[in-house]
Amino acid sequence: MVYYSAIEKGSLLRRYNRLLAKYSTHRHELSLAQIADTLACTARYARSLLQEMQEEGWLIWRSRPGRGALGVLQCQMSVAALENMLGSNTPAAEAKSVPENHGTCYSRDGFHYHISFYRPLQAPVPSIHTDRAGRHILQMVHAGLTRHLPEQAEPVPCLAHTIRVSDDGLSWHFMLRRGLVWHNGEALDPAQLQTTLQRYAGGPGLPHVTDVIVQDYVLIMHLSQPDAMLLYRLASPVYALAHPENGVVGLGPFQLGSHSDAQMTLTRAPGWHGEMPQASEIVYNTPLAATPSPALVRLDTPRSHLSPEPMIVRESSDAFYYVTFNQRRGRLSLAQQAVIRQIAQSLARAMMEREETLAPLPEWLLPPTEPVAQALLPATLNITYFRSTEMKKLVDELIKSLRYRGCTVNTNPISVSHWLLPNQRWEEEDLCLGFLSFDQHETFSLEERYRHSEMWTWFWGHAQWLRGVQLLDRINAGPAERHGARIRRLMRFLKTHYFVVPLFAQRYRLTTPVCIKNIACYSQAWPDYSRIWTDEREEEGGTTLNKEVEGE
Repeated sequence: MVYYSAIEKGSLLRRYNRLLAKYSTHRHELSLAQIADTLACTARYARSLLQEMQEEGWLIWRSRPGRGALGVLQCQMSVAALENMLGSNTPAAEAKSVPENHGTCYSRDGFHYHISFYRPLQAPVPSIHTDRAGRHILQMVHAGLTRHLPEQAEPVPCLAHTIRVSDDGLSWHFMLRRGLVWHNGEALDPAQLQTTLQRYAGGPGLPHVTDVIVQDYVLIMHLSQPDAMLLYRLASPVYALAHPENGVVGLGPFQLGSHSDAQMTLTRAPGWHGEMPQASEIVYNTPLAATPSPALVRLDTPRSHLSPEPMIVRESSDAFYYVTFNQRRGRLSLAQQAVIRQIAQSLARAMMEREETLAPLPEWLLPPTEPVAQALLPATLNITYFRSTEMKKLVDELIKSLRYRGCTVNTNPISVSHWLLPNQRWEEEDLCLGFLSFDQHETFSLEERYRHSEMWTWFWGHAQWLRGVQLLDRINAGPAERHGARIRRLMRFLKTHYFVVPLFAQRYRLTTPVCIKNIACYSQAWPDYSRIWTDEREEEGGTTLNKEVEGE
Protein backbone atom coordinates (compact mmCIF):
# COMPACT_ATOMS: atom_id res chain seq x y z
CA MET A 1 0.00 0.00 0.00
CA VAL A 2 1.29 3.45 -0.95
CA TYR A 3 0.65 6.30 1.48
CA TYR A 4 -0.06 9.83 0.27
CA SER A 5 -0.57 13.26 1.71
CA ALA A 6 -4.16 14.54 1.64
CA ILE A 7 -3.33 16.75 -1.37
CA GLU A 8 -1.64 13.93 -3.29
CA LYS A 9 -4.48 11.52 -2.58
CA GLY A 10 -7.09 14.08 -3.61
CA SER A 11 -5.29 14.52 -6.92
CA LEU A 12 -5.16 10.75 -7.46
CA LEU A 13 -8.85 10.44 -6.62
CA ARG A 14 -9.75 13.04 -9.20
CA ARG A 15 -7.71 11.11 -11.77
CA TYR A 16 -9.64 8.00 -10.82
CA ASN A 17 -12.87 9.97 -11.19
CA ARG A 18 -12.04 10.52 -14.85
CA LEU A 19 -11.70 6.78 -15.40
CA LEU A 20 -14.92 6.06 -13.50
CA ALA A 21 -16.80 8.73 -15.44
CA LYS A 22 -15.84 7.21 -18.77
CA TYR A 23 -15.71 3.48 -18.06
CA SER A 24 -18.00 3.06 -15.01
CA THR A 25 -17.38 -0.24 -13.17
CA HIS A 26 -17.60 -2.42 -16.24
CA ARG A 27 -14.74 -4.49 -17.54
CA HIS A 28 -13.01 -2.98 -20.59
CA GLU A 29 -10.22 -4.04 -22.91
CA LEU A 30 -8.14 -0.91 -23.51
CA SER A 31 -4.74 0.18 -24.68
CA LEU A 32 -2.51 2.18 -22.41
CA ALA A 33 -2.71 5.03 -24.93
CA GLN A 34 -6.52 5.15 -24.56
CA ILE A 35 -6.22 5.35 -20.77
CA ALA A 36 -3.54 8.03 -21.06
CA ASP A 37 -5.85 10.06 -23.27
CA THR A 38 -8.61 9.82 -20.63
CA LEU A 39 -6.20 10.85 -17.87
CA ALA A 40 -4.67 13.64 -20.04
CA CYS A 41 -1.11 12.47 -19.48
CA THR A 42 1.64 10.43 -21.09
CA ALA A 43 1.42 6.64 -21.39
CA ARG A 44 4.35 6.22 -19.00
CA TYR A 45 2.67 8.39 -16.36
CA ALA A 46 -0.67 6.63 -16.94
CA ARG A 47 1.02 3.31 -16.17
CA SER A 48 2.32 4.74 -12.89
CA LEU A 49 -1.10 6.14 -11.97
CA LEU A 50 -2.79 2.80 -12.69
CA GLN A 51 -0.31 1.03 -10.43
CA GLU A 52 -0.95 3.50 -7.61
CA MET A 53 -4.75 3.20 -7.96
CA GLN A 54 -4.50 -0.59 -8.00
CA GLU A 55 -2.40 -0.58 -4.84
CA GLU A 56 -5.17 1.47 -3.22
CA GLY A 57 -7.72 -1.14 -4.31
CA TRP A 58 -9.68 1.32 -6.45
CA LEU A 59 -9.35 -0.62 -9.71
CA ILE A 60 -7.92 -3.70 -11.37
CA TRP A 61 -5.51 -3.28 -14.24
CA ARG A 62 -3.94 -6.18 -16.11
CA SER A 63 -1.53 -5.33 -18.88
CA ARG A 64 -0.70 -7.74 -21.67
CA PRO A 65 2.67 -8.21 -23.36
CA GLY A 66 3.26 -6.90 -26.83
CA ARG A 67 3.39 -3.51 -28.50
CA GLY A 68 -0.10 -2.06 -28.76
CA ALA A 69 -1.65 -4.99 -26.88
CA LEU A 70 -4.92 -4.31 -25.05
CA GLY A 71 -4.98 -4.57 -21.28
CA VAL A 72 -7.99 -5.14 -19.04
CA LEU A 73 -9.33 -2.35 -16.81
CA GLN A 74 -12.13 -2.49 -14.25
CA CYS A 75 -12.91 0.26 -11.75
CA GLN A 76 -13.81 -1.13 -8.31
CA MET A 77 -14.74 1.92 -6.22
CA SER A 78 -18.31 3.17 -6.69
CA VAL A 79 -19.44 6.74 -7.26
CA ALA A 80 -20.79 6.96 -3.70
CA ALA A 81 -17.49 5.81 -2.17
CA LEU A 82 -15.58 8.18 -4.43
CA GLU A 83 -17.71 11.12 -3.38
CA ASN A 84 -17.15 10.29 0.29
CA MET A 85 -13.41 10.19 -0.18
CA LEU A 86 -13.29 13.35 -2.26
CA GLY A 87 -15.44 15.26 0.21
CA SER A 88 -15.38 19.00 -0.08
CA ASN A 89 -12.08 19.05 -1.96
CA THR A 90 -13.74 18.07 -5.22
CA PRO A 91 -13.92 21.03 -7.59
CA ALA A 92 -17.38 21.67 -9.01
CA ALA A 93 -16.24 21.15 -12.58
CA GLU A 94 -14.60 17.82 -11.70
CA ALA A 95 -17.62 16.61 -9.75
CA LYS A 96 -19.82 17.10 -12.79
CA SER A 97 -17.73 14.59 -14.67
CA VAL A 98 -19.43 11.78 -12.77
CA PRO A 99 -21.80 10.39 -15.39
CA GLU A 100 -25.34 11.67 -15.14
CA ASN A 101 -26.67 8.40 -16.45
CA HIS A 102 -26.26 6.82 -13.06
CA GLY A 103 -29.61 8.44 -12.20
CA THR A 104 -33.03 8.34 -13.73
CA CYS A 105 -32.09 9.99 -17.00
CA TYR A 106 -31.49 6.44 -18.24
CA SER A 107 -35.20 6.29 -18.98
CA ARG A 108 -34.98 8.77 -21.84
CA ASP A 109 -34.54 5.95 -24.32
CA GLY A 110 -35.56 3.10 -22.06
CA PHE A 111 -34.15 1.40 -19.01
CA HIS A 112 -30.66 -0.06 -18.81
CA TYR A 113 -29.69 -3.13 -16.77
CA HIS A 114 -26.48 -4.91 -15.82
CA ILE A 115 -25.69 -8.54 -15.08
CA SER A 116 -22.33 -9.72 -13.77
CA PHE A 117 -21.62 -13.20 -15.11
CA TYR A 118 -18.83 -15.48 -14.03
CA ARG A 119 -17.48 -16.29 -17.50
CA PRO A 120 -17.60 -14.97 -21.08
CA LEU A 121 -20.81 -15.77 -22.94
CA GLN A 122 -21.06 -17.38 -26.36
CA ALA A 123 -22.63 -15.60 -29.30
CA PRO A 124 -26.42 -16.23 -29.38
CA VAL A 125 -26.58 -18.79 -32.18
CA PRO A 126 -29.32 -21.44 -31.72
CA SER A 127 -27.73 -24.75 -30.79
CA ILE A 128 -28.33 -27.63 -28.41
CA HIS A 129 -24.78 -27.09 -27.18
CA THR A 130 -25.67 -24.19 -24.91
CA ASP A 131 -26.00 -23.81 -21.16
CA ARG A 132 -28.91 -22.26 -19.25
CA ALA A 133 -27.62 -18.70 -19.64
CA GLY A 134 -27.09 -19.24 -23.35
CA ARG A 135 -30.61 -20.61 -23.73
CA HIS A 136 -32.09 -17.63 -21.99
CA ILE A 137 -30.22 -15.22 -24.24
CA LEU A 138 -31.48 -17.19 -27.23
CA GLN A 139 -35.04 -16.60 -25.97
CA MET A 140 -34.41 -12.87 -25.91
CA VAL A 141 -32.64 -12.58 -29.29
CA HIS A 142 -34.47 -15.18 -31.36
CA ALA A 143 -38.04 -16.23 -31.94
CA GLY A 144 -39.84 -19.29 -33.22
CA LEU A 145 -43.24 -20.03 -34.65
CA THR A 146 -44.34 -20.30 -31.01
CA ARG A 147 -42.94 -18.83 -27.81
CA HIS A 148 -42.85 -19.64 -24.12
CA LEU A 149 -44.07 -17.08 -21.61
CA PRO A 150 -42.87 -17.47 -18.01
CA GLU A 151 -46.34 -17.50 -16.47
CA GLN A 152 -47.96 -19.90 -18.97
CA ALA A 153 -47.58 -23.64 -19.20
CA GLU A 154 -48.52 -23.76 -22.86
CA PRO A 155 -46.63 -21.92 -25.62
CA VAL A 156 -48.31 -19.06 -27.48
CA PRO A 157 -48.13 -18.07 -31.17
CA CYS A 158 -45.14 -15.89 -32.02
CA LEU A 159 -43.95 -15.56 -35.62
CA ALA A 160 -47.15 -17.38 -36.54
CA HIS A 161 -50.30 -15.49 -35.58
CA THR A 162 -52.67 -18.42 -36.20
CA ILE A 163 -52.07 -22.19 -36.07
CA ARG A 164 -54.33 -24.90 -37.45
CA VAL A 165 -53.94 -28.66 -37.27
CA SER A 166 -55.70 -31.36 -39.25
CA ASP A 167 -58.05 -33.82 -37.55
CA ASP A 168 -55.51 -36.64 -37.82
CA GLY A 169 -52.75 -34.45 -36.32
CA LEU A 170 -50.42 -35.01 -39.28
CA SER A 171 -50.67 -31.63 -41.00
CA TRP A 172 -49.98 -28.30 -39.29
CA HIS A 173 -50.57 -24.89 -40.89
CA PHE A 174 -48.77 -21.81 -39.49
CA MET A 175 -50.01 -18.44 -40.74
CA LEU A 176 -47.00 -16.11 -40.54
CA ARG A 177 -47.16 -12.49 -39.45
CA ARG A 178 -46.57 -10.01 -42.22
CA GLY A 179 -44.03 -7.23 -41.98
CA LEU A 180 -41.49 -9.17 -39.90
CA VAL A 181 -37.99 -7.70 -40.05
CA TRP A 182 -34.66 -9.31 -39.17
CA HIS A 183 -32.38 -7.49 -36.76
CA ASN A 184 -30.15 -6.50 -39.69
CA GLY A 185 -33.06 -4.58 -41.27
CA GLU A 186 -33.80 -7.22 -43.90
CA ALA A 187 -37.45 -8.07 -44.53
CA LEU A 188 -38.33 -11.66 -43.68
CA ASP A 189 -38.80 -14.08 -46.55
CA PRO A 190 -40.87 -17.11 -45.40
CA ALA A 191 -38.52 -19.34 -47.40
CA GLN A 192 -35.79 -18.42 -44.88
CA LEU A 193 -37.78 -20.02 -42.07
CA GLN A 194 -38.45 -23.02 -44.28
CA THR A 195 -34.69 -23.51 -44.74
CA THR A 196 -34.07 -23.64 -41.00
CA LEU A 197 -37.07 -25.86 -40.24
CA GLN A 198 -36.05 -28.35 -42.92
CA ARG A 199 -32.66 -28.57 -41.22
CA TYR A 200 -34.37 -29.46 -37.92
CA ALA A 201 -36.92 -31.84 -39.50
CA GLY A 202 -36.41 -35.50 -38.67
CA GLY A 203 -33.81 -34.77 -36.03
CA PRO A 204 -34.23 -34.96 -32.26
CA GLY A 205 -35.68 -31.41 -32.24
CA LEU A 206 -38.52 -32.22 -34.64
CA PRO A 207 -38.36 -36.04 -34.79
CA HIS A 208 -41.73 -36.57 -36.47
CA VAL A 209 -41.62 -33.75 -39.06
CA THR A 210 -41.11 -35.20 -42.55
CA ASP A 211 -41.58 -32.13 -44.75
CA VAL A 212 -41.91 -28.33 -44.56
CA ILE A 213 -43.70 -26.43 -47.35
CA VAL A 214 -44.18 -22.69 -47.88
CA GLN A 215 -47.25 -21.32 -49.62
CA ASP A 216 -47.04 -17.54 -49.63
CA TYR A 217 -47.16 -16.66 -45.88
CA VAL A 218 -48.28 -20.12 -44.73
CA LEU A 219 -45.83 -22.73 -43.44
CA ILE A 220 -47.09 -26.30 -43.69
CA MET A 221 -45.53 -29.15 -41.71
CA HIS A 222 -46.25 -32.80 -42.42
CA LEU A 223 -45.69 -35.34 -39.63
CA SER A 224 -45.17 -39.10 -39.65
CA GLN A 225 -47.20 -39.47 -36.44
CA PRO A 226 -49.19 -37.11 -34.18
CA ASP A 227 -47.04 -35.07 -31.82
CA ALA A 228 -48.90 -33.20 -29.10
CA MET A 229 -45.61 -31.58 -28.12
CA LEU A 230 -44.90 -29.98 -31.50
CA LEU A 231 -45.77 -26.46 -30.34
CA TYR A 232 -43.50 -26.93 -27.31
CA ARG A 233 -40.66 -28.09 -29.55
CA LEU A 234 -41.06 -25.07 -31.82
CA ALA A 235 -40.88 -22.78 -28.75
CA SER A 236 -37.59 -24.26 -27.55
CA PRO A 237 -34.85 -21.62 -27.81
CA VAL A 238 -32.28 -24.11 -29.09
CA TYR A 239 -34.49 -24.63 -32.16
CA ALA A 240 -35.23 -20.95 -32.69
CA LEU A 241 -35.38 -19.56 -36.22
CA ALA A 242 -32.23 -17.55 -36.81
CA HIS A 243 -31.22 -15.93 -40.07
CA PRO A 244 -29.98 -18.79 -42.32
CA GLU A 245 -26.83 -16.84 -43.31
CA ASN A 246 -25.99 -15.27 -39.93
CA GLY A 247 -26.93 -17.16 -36.79
CA VAL A 248 -26.72 -14.16 -34.41
CA VAL A 249 -29.36 -12.24 -36.42
CA GLY A 250 -32.83 -13.03 -35.11
CA LEU A 251 -36.42 -11.86 -34.88
CA GLY A 252 -36.73 -11.56 -31.09
CA PRO A 253 -37.33 -8.53 -28.83
CA PHE A 254 -33.57 -7.87 -28.41
CA GLN A 255 -30.64 -7.89 -30.77
CA LEU A 256 -26.95 -8.43 -30.24
CA GLY A 257 -25.22 -5.08 -29.75
CA SER A 258 -21.61 -5.86 -28.90
CA HIS A 259 -19.83 -9.06 -27.94
CA SER A 260 -16.39 -9.76 -26.47
CA ASP A 261 -14.84 -11.88 -23.74
CA ALA A 262 -15.36 -8.99 -21.35
CA GLN A 263 -18.90 -7.99 -22.20
CA MET A 264 -22.07 -8.82 -24.14
CA THR A 265 -24.72 -6.19 -24.86
CA LEU A 266 -28.31 -6.77 -25.94
CA THR A 267 -30.24 -3.79 -27.28
CA ARG A 268 -33.93 -3.38 -27.97
CA ALA A 269 -34.84 -4.53 -31.46
CA PRO A 270 -36.82 -1.79 -33.26
CA GLY A 271 -38.51 -4.30 -35.59
CA TRP A 272 -39.91 -6.58 -32.86
CA HIS A 273 -43.52 -7.37 -33.70
CA GLY A 274 -44.70 -7.60 -30.08
CA GLU A 275 -45.11 -5.04 -27.34
CA MET A 276 -42.07 -2.74 -27.20
CA PRO A 277 -39.88 -3.56 -24.17
CA GLN A 278 -39.23 -0.79 -21.66
CA ALA A 279 -35.68 -2.10 -21.32
CA SER A 280 -33.46 -0.63 -24.02
CA GLU A 281 -30.18 -2.31 -23.06
CA ILE A 282 -29.00 -5.39 -21.16
CA VAL A 283 -25.28 -5.55 -20.42
CA TYR A 284 -23.53 -8.76 -19.32
CA ASN A 285 -20.18 -8.02 -17.70
CA THR A 286 -17.50 -10.56 -16.87
CA PRO A 287 -15.67 -9.33 -13.74
CA LEU A 288 -11.95 -9.93 -13.60
CA ALA A 289 -12.09 -11.90 -10.38
CA ALA A 290 -15.50 -13.52 -10.66
CA THR A 291 -16.34 -16.53 -8.53
CA PRO A 292 -18.10 -19.28 -10.56
CA SER A 293 -21.73 -19.02 -9.47
CA PRO A 294 -23.88 -19.96 -12.48
CA ALA A 295 -26.92 -20.62 -10.29
CA LEU A 296 -26.91 -17.09 -8.84
CA VAL A 297 -28.10 -14.25 -11.07
CA ARG A 298 -28.17 -10.60 -10.07
CA LEU A 299 -29.87 -7.94 -12.17
CA ASP A 300 -28.91 -4.31 -11.47
CA THR A 301 -29.83 -0.86 -12.70
CA PRO A 302 -26.96 1.58 -13.39
CA ARG A 303 -27.73 3.22 -10.05
CA SER A 304 -27.91 0.05 -7.96
CA HIS A 305 -24.82 -1.27 -9.69
CA LEU A 306 -22.83 1.52 -8.09
CA SER A 307 -24.48 2.07 -4.73
CA PRO A 308 -26.35 -0.36 -2.40
CA GLU A 309 -30.14 -0.58 -2.66
CA PRO A 310 -32.80 -2.81 -1.03
CA MET A 311 -32.96 -6.11 -2.89
CA ILE A 312 -35.55 -8.82 -3.55
CA VAL A 313 -34.56 -12.48 -3.90
CA ARG A 314 -36.49 -15.06 -5.96
CA GLU A 315 -35.63 -18.75 -5.95
CA SER A 316 -36.53 -21.82 -7.99
CA SER A 317 -35.42 -25.45 -8.05
CA ASP A 318 -36.24 -27.05 -11.37
CA ALA A 319 -33.23 -29.22 -12.19
CA PHE A 320 -31.38 -32.09 -10.53
CA TYR A 321 -28.10 -34.01 -10.59
CA TYR A 322 -28.01 -37.78 -10.90
CA VAL A 323 -25.69 -40.78 -11.14
CA THR A 324 -26.05 -43.63 -13.65
CA PHE A 325 -23.93 -46.74 -14.30
CA ASN A 326 -22.54 -48.34 -17.45
CA GLN A 327 -24.52 -51.60 -17.49
CA ARG A 328 -23.16 -52.59 -20.87
CA ARG A 329 -19.51 -52.52 -19.80
CA GLY A 330 -20.30 -54.77 -16.84
CA ARG A 331 -17.31 -53.90 -14.64
CA LEU A 332 -19.54 -53.14 -11.66
CA SER A 333 -21.78 -55.75 -10.06
CA LEU A 334 -25.18 -54.79 -8.66
CA ALA A 335 -23.72 -54.84 -5.14
CA GLN A 336 -20.82 -52.59 -6.16
CA GLN A 337 -23.23 -50.18 -7.84
CA ALA A 338 -25.28 -50.08 -4.65
CA VAL A 339 -22.19 -49.21 -2.59
CA ILE A 340 -21.24 -46.33 -4.91
CA ARG A 341 -24.72 -44.83 -5.18
CA GLN A 342 -25.15 -44.99 -1.38
CA ILE A 343 -21.84 -43.18 -0.95
CA ALA A 344 -22.91 -40.57 -3.52
CA GLN A 345 -26.30 -40.11 -1.84
CA SER A 346 -24.69 -39.68 1.57
CA LEU A 347 -22.26 -37.08 0.21
CA ALA A 348 -25.14 -35.31 -1.55
CA ARG A 349 -27.11 -35.02 1.71
CA ALA A 350 -24.08 -33.51 3.44
CA MET A 351 -23.53 -31.05 0.60
CA MET A 352 -27.14 -29.84 0.73
CA GLU A 353 -26.56 -28.76 4.32
CA ARG A 354 -23.49 -26.69 3.34
CA GLU A 355 -24.22 -25.29 -0.12
CA GLU A 356 -26.82 -22.57 -0.60
CA THR A 357 -27.15 -23.41 -4.30
CA LEU A 358 -28.44 -26.92 -3.57
CA ALA A 359 -31.95 -27.97 -2.54
CA PRO A 360 -33.71 -31.22 -1.57
CA LEU A 361 -35.29 -33.28 -4.31
CA PRO A 362 -39.05 -33.05 -4.83
CA GLU A 363 -40.89 -36.03 -3.38
CA TRP A 364 -41.55 -37.68 -6.76
CA LEU A 365 -37.80 -37.75 -7.46
CA LEU A 366 -36.68 -39.18 -4.12
CA PRO A 367 -34.84 -42.49 -4.66
CA PRO A 368 -36.17 -45.57 -2.88
CA THR A 369 -34.64 -46.60 0.43
CA GLU A 370 -32.50 -49.72 0.36
CA PRO A 371 -30.46 -51.75 2.85
CA VAL A 372 -26.80 -50.86 3.36
CA ALA A 373 -24.69 -52.58 0.73
CA GLN A 374 -21.31 -54.20 1.27
CA ALA A 375 -18.91 -55.06 -1.54
CA LEU A 376 -15.27 -54.70 -2.55
CA LEU A 377 -14.74 -52.15 -5.31
CA PRO A 378 -12.52 -52.48 -8.40
CA ALA A 379 -8.97 -51.16 -8.22
CA THR A 380 -9.79 -48.40 -10.72
CA LEU A 381 -12.92 -46.63 -11.94
CA ASN A 382 -13.55 -44.18 -14.77
CA ILE A 383 -16.04 -41.42 -13.99
CA THR A 384 -17.36 -38.78 -16.36
CA TYR A 385 -19.35 -35.89 -14.95
CA PHE A 386 -21.22 -32.72 -15.79
CA ARG A 387 -18.81 -29.82 -15.24
CA SER A 388 -20.28 -27.41 -12.71
CA THR A 389 -19.20 -25.90 -9.41
CA GLU A 390 -21.52 -28.10 -7.37
CA MET A 391 -20.73 -31.30 -9.24
CA LYS A 392 -16.98 -30.73 -8.97
CA LYS A 393 -17.31 -30.55 -5.17
CA LEU A 394 -19.34 -33.77 -5.10
CA VAL A 395 -16.90 -35.61 -7.36
CA ASP A 396 -13.93 -34.49 -5.24
CA GLU A 397 -15.61 -35.91 -2.12
CA LEU A 398 -16.54 -39.09 -3.99
CA ILE A 399 -12.94 -39.59 -5.10
CA LYS A 400 -11.77 -39.33 -1.46
CA SER A 401 -14.35 -41.89 -0.30
CA LEU A 402 -13.52 -44.33 -3.07
CA ARG A 403 -9.79 -43.92 -2.52
CA TYR A 404 -10.34 -44.78 1.17
CA ARG A 405 -11.86 -48.04 -0.07
CA GLY A 406 -8.83 -48.80 -2.22
CA CYS A 407 -10.24 -47.55 -5.52
CA THR A 408 -8.35 -45.16 -7.80
CA VAL A 409 -10.58 -42.85 -9.88
CA ASN A 410 -9.95 -41.40 -13.34
CA THR A 411 -12.23 -38.45 -14.07
CA ASN A 412 -13.47 -36.89 -17.31
CA PRO A 413 -15.32 -33.57 -16.80
CA ILE A 414 -17.58 -32.53 -19.69
CA SER A 415 -19.02 -29.06 -20.19
CA VAL A 416 -22.62 -28.56 -21.27
CA SER A 417 -21.44 -27.42 -24.70
CA HIS A 418 -19.78 -30.82 -25.30
CA TRP A 419 -22.18 -33.10 -23.47
CA LEU A 420 -24.02 -34.23 -26.60
CA LEU A 421 -21.03 -34.50 -28.93
CA PRO A 422 -20.69 -37.96 -30.52
CA ASN A 423 -16.94 -38.30 -29.98
CA GLN A 424 -17.01 -38.93 -26.24
CA ARG A 425 -15.50 -42.26 -25.16
CA TRP A 426 -18.60 -43.41 -23.29
CA GLU A 427 -17.77 -47.09 -23.67
CA GLU A 428 -14.75 -46.66 -21.37
CA GLU A 429 -16.67 -44.93 -18.55
CA ASP A 430 -17.96 -46.89 -15.55
CA LEU A 431 -20.40 -44.29 -14.26
CA CYS A 432 -21.67 -40.85 -15.10
CA LEU A 433 -22.87 -37.96 -12.94
CA GLY A 434 -25.18 -35.84 -15.06
CA PHE A 435 -27.82 -33.13 -14.99
CA LEU A 436 -31.50 -32.98 -16.01
CA SER A 437 -34.27 -30.36 -15.82
CA PHE A 438 -37.85 -31.08 -14.85
CA ASP A 439 -39.57 -27.68 -15.12
CA GLN A 440 -42.62 -27.40 -17.40
CA HIS A 441 -40.69 -25.17 -19.81
CA GLU A 442 -37.89 -27.71 -19.94
CA THR A 443 -40.18 -30.48 -21.09
CA PHE A 444 -37.69 -31.75 -23.59
CA SER A 445 -34.62 -31.81 -21.40
CA LEU A 446 -35.02 -35.56 -21.00
CA GLU A 447 -35.57 -35.94 -24.72
CA GLU A 448 -32.54 -33.84 -25.59
CA ARG A 449 -30.31 -35.73 -23.19
CA TYR A 450 -31.77 -39.08 -24.17
CA ARG A 451 -32.26 -38.76 -27.94
CA HIS A 452 -29.09 -36.76 -28.60
CA SER A 453 -26.53 -38.31 -26.25
CA GLU A 454 -24.76 -41.52 -27.14
CA MET A 455 -24.17 -42.17 -23.45
CA TRP A 456 -27.44 -44.05 -23.03
CA THR A 457 -26.67 -46.37 -25.94
CA TRP A 458 -23.26 -47.20 -24.50
CA PHE A 459 -24.54 -47.48 -20.92
CA TRP A 460 -27.79 -49.41 -21.46
CA GLY A 461 -27.33 -51.00 -24.89
CA HIS A 462 -28.95 -50.00 -28.18
CA ALA A 463 -32.03 -52.20 -27.72
CA GLN A 464 -32.83 -50.69 -24.31
CA TRP A 465 -32.17 -47.18 -25.62
CA LEU A 466 -34.50 -47.77 -28.57
CA ARG A 467 -37.28 -48.95 -26.25
CA GLY A 468 -36.88 -45.67 -24.38
CA VAL A 469 -37.21 -43.68 -27.62
CA GLN A 470 -40.34 -45.62 -28.55
CA LEU A 471 -41.81 -44.94 -25.13
CA LEU A 472 -41.09 -41.21 -25.52
CA ASP A 473 -42.80 -41.30 -28.92
CA ARG A 474 -45.90 -42.85 -27.39
CA ILE A 475 -45.92 -40.21 -24.66
CA ASN A 476 -45.60 -37.44 -27.24
CA ALA A 477 -48.45 -38.86 -29.30
CA GLY A 478 -50.79 -38.62 -26.32
CA PRO A 479 -52.65 -35.57 -25.02
CA ALA A 480 -50.46 -32.57 -24.25
CA GLU A 481 -52.05 -32.06 -20.84
CA ARG A 482 -50.91 -35.56 -19.76
CA HIS A 483 -47.35 -35.24 -21.05
CA GLY A 484 -45.82 -33.94 -17.82
CA ALA A 485 -47.45 -36.64 -15.69
CA ARG A 486 -46.28 -39.38 -18.05
CA ILE A 487 -42.72 -38.05 -18.11
CA ARG A 488 -42.72 -38.06 -14.32
CA ARG A 489 -44.01 -41.61 -14.32
CA LEU A 490 -41.16 -42.57 -16.64
CA MET A 491 -38.66 -40.90 -14.32
CA ARG A 492 -40.14 -42.76 -11.33
CA PHE A 493 -39.63 -46.04 -13.21
CA LEU A 494 -36.02 -45.15 -14.03
CA LYS A 495 -35.14 -44.21 -10.44
CA THR A 496 -37.00 -47.18 -8.92
CA HIS A 497 -34.90 -49.56 -11.05
CA TYR A 498 -31.74 -47.49 -10.46
CA PHE A 499 -31.22 -46.61 -14.11
CA VAL A 500 -31.04 -42.99 -12.94
CA VAL A 501 -30.36 -42.13 -9.28
CA PRO A 502 -31.24 -38.47 -8.42
CA LEU A 503 -28.90 -36.84 -5.87
CA PHE A 504 -30.01 -33.25 -5.22
CA ALA A 505 -31.82 -30.37 -6.86
CA GLN A 506 -30.16 -27.25 -8.19
CA ARG A 507 -31.38 -24.06 -6.51
CA TYR A 508 -31.44 -20.98 -8.75
CA ARG A 509 -31.59 -17.49 -7.33
CA LEU A 510 -32.42 -14.13 -8.92
CA THR A 511 -31.57 -10.98 -6.96
CA THR A 512 -32.90 -7.60 -8.09
CA PRO A 513 -33.33 -4.12 -6.59
CA VAL A 514 -36.84 -3.39 -5.37
CA CYS A 515 -37.15 -0.66 -8.01
CA ILE A 516 -37.18 -3.24 -10.86
CA LYS A 517 -40.80 -4.16 -11.52
CA ASN A 518 -42.78 -6.78 -13.40
CA ILE A 519 -40.22 -9.53 -12.90
CA ALA A 520 -41.42 -12.67 -14.64
CA CYS A 521 -38.95 -15.55 -14.54
CA TYR A 522 -38.41 -18.36 -16.98
CA SER A 523 -37.10 -21.64 -15.66
CA GLN A 524 -33.83 -21.47 -13.76
CA ALA A 525 -34.53 -17.92 -12.50
CA TRP A 526 -33.75 -15.88 -15.62
CA PRO A 527 -36.09 -12.86 -16.05
CA ASP A 528 -38.01 -11.90 -19.17
CA TYR A 529 -36.27 -8.68 -20.23
CA SER A 530 -39.16 -7.71 -22.48
CA ARG A 531 -41.39 -7.19 -19.41
CA ILE A 532 -39.22 -5.45 -16.82
CA TRP A 533 -39.15 -1.75 -16.05
CA THR A 534 -37.68 0.51 -13.36
CA ASP A 535 -39.79 2.48 -10.92
CA GLU A 536 -37.80 5.70 -10.89
CA ARG A 537 -39.74 7.01 -7.92
CA GLU A 538 -38.25 4.25 -5.78
CA GLU A 539 -34.83 4.89 -7.28
CA GLU A 540 -35.12 8.46 -6.08
CA GLY A 541 -35.99 7.28 -2.57
CA GLY A 542 -39.74 7.58 -2.31
CA THR A 543 -43.05 7.11 -4.07
CA THR A 544 -45.16 9.76 -5.72
CA LEU A 545 -47.65 9.41 -2.88
CA ASN A 546 -44.97 10.14 -0.29
CA LYS A 547 -43.87 13.20 -2.17
CA GLU A 548 -47.44 14.48 -2.48
CA VAL A 549 -47.99 14.04 1.26
CA GLU A 550 -44.74 15.82 2.04
CA GLY A 551 -45.79 18.67 -0.28
CA GLU A 552 -49.06 19.11 1.57
